[in-house]
Amino acid sequence: MRAYRELFAVPEVRPLVVSAVTTRIAAPMLTLTLFLAVVDLGRSYAAAGLVLTGFAAALALSVPVSARLVDRLAAHRILLGLLAAHLTAYVVLIVALAQDLPTGVLVGCAVALGATSPPAGPVVRATWPAFVPPQRLPAAFALDAVVNEAMYVTGPLVVSVLLLFADPIVVTGVAGLAMLIGILLLVSTPGVRRRVGTVGADRRNYLGPLASGQVRLLLAIIVCDAFVFGAVIVAAPAAAAEADSAGAAGLLVGAVSLGTVVSALVYGTRPRAASLGRQLALFHAVSALLVAGVSQAPTLLALGIALLAVGLVGGPRDTLHQLALGEAAPARYRTEAFAWMGSSMWAGYALGSGAAGQLISLAGDDVDVAFLMAGGVTALAALLSLMVSGEPAEATPVVARSSRSRR
Repeated sequence: MRAYRELFAVPEVRPLVVSAVTTRIAAPMLTLTLFLAVVDLGRSYAAAGLVLTGFAAALALSVPVSARLVDRLAAHRILLGLLAAHLTAYVVLIVALAQDLPTGVLVGCAVALGATSPPAGPVVRATWPAFVPPQRLPAAFALDAVVNEAMYVTGPLVVSVLLLFADPIVVTGVAGLAMLIGILLLVSTPGVRRRVGTVGADRRNYLGPLASGQVRLLLAIIVCDAFVFGAVIVAAPAAAAEADSAGAAGLLVGAVSLGTVVSALVYGTRPRAASLGRQLALFHAVSALLVAGVSQAPTLLALGIALLAVGLVGGPRDTLHQLALGEAAPARYRTEAFAWMGSSMWAGYALGSGAAGQLISLAGDDVDVAFLMAGGVTALAALLSLMVSGEPAEATPVVARSSRSRR
């Protein structure tokens, strides 16, 4: 683990990692506790799902916009302004829950909460190249992927513990507190405070990073991968239920996360790949075979082992996504590019989970068809990966000084 020792020897890494942990645990905590809080009011699961859909849709649509503001203006000021609006939305939502207001009002509050979410994840990813040596960027992005995956699993566990001592409305406030602490830590890091934006540059380029064909290609690949993840998240619990072992659903999903965390950490110790595109294609090809092969697992134990193998391939693949996107996006649009990555993941996950559920129902509760579909989509991602060039978009540093200093 020499690569990680050298990474953490960089002074700014520790506070950036802590901010990533606290901001990224907030979202999974919020989604679970908000769902439970709405149900606790006596509303239907459909109503609770509608509230979460409002939050997720607003988040996915607004983060690229706020990330563009971060790229163009002083990053810490934009983050603090959004944080103030986000905390206000939290207060309004908590009051609405406490007053048992109608579902429509709760949906509106959730939309406001999602729309004001600070783009913490994209900012962290875009900040790594500002102070991490190039040879340690694979370790930085691998660690970033691990934090993302670990918080997805840890958030609901923290909520489960907190619910032993408090009701869901209080735990919703705890999620907001985590976001507050994380953003304050993020804006205190020198790498973020040095970013003064690029106002005046490329005024006519309204597409931002989407003007790059390589960025669009990588986002399409990410949509495919998120689609597959969403399908697996639906198909694995369905397989457990079909085997009369519904309690094993969490273990099956956890096997994927465990494999992703372990393999990402190991992959991060390697030097940067000479050809990111070829490596992406290779990992996707192996993943396609594994995901499709999951359908042939004869027992739940075999299914768990197969899903663990899927996760072991997923860790390096997710790290390569960030490396390739960070290099393909022009530095002045890097935060927005990573924001589009997050939106693409939300979109792909929603499509994959919905498609898997519908397909399983149409096939008479046959779970295998969902895994076969996921394998086919992964194969498509492998073909798209062959078109990834892996060439940096430009040599401009991510920490912009000012438009005047570049003239």
